[in-house]
Amino acid sequence: MICNIGLDKNGEMILSSNGQEIITHSLKCKEINSGYMSPGAMFMGALAGCKVLTFMKSAKYYKIKFEDLNIEVEAYVVSTDNIGDTPFKNQEYSEIRTKYSLKTDASIDQLDRVINLANKICTVNLAVDKNIKQFHTIELL
Repeated sequence: MICNIGLDKNGEMILSSNGQEIITHSLKCKEINSGYMSPGAMFMGALAGCKVLTFMKSAKYYKIKFEDLNIEVEAYVVSTDNIGDTPFKNQEYSEIRTKYSLKTDASIDQLDRVINLANKICTVNLAVDKNIKQFHTIELL
């Protein structure tokens, strides 16, 4: 797998993977909530995407059928001291919560097994600092 991200001459940051391209940020845009992704949003998107794919894989392994899966990842981020002598603040993730919403006939215990296996497979999840507390909730639709 190859993933590339580059800054083009128009000031747009373009992410490409397997021949697909997404404009993730533009230096020309100064607006908050402009629709472009911050580095933190990119991380959270990568984590959520990884959790979806590994949930699907784990559910298939345990022969659990589901539909309407939605995974929401929420992080508690605290800005702390400046990085060195720069005006940039450190951002510390103290907690990550994941909410799984889906339709299924499986029990909560069965879904917990799926989620626990998925967490062991998800490469983005494995890269998260072990000091960051992670929790999940399950909502059956």
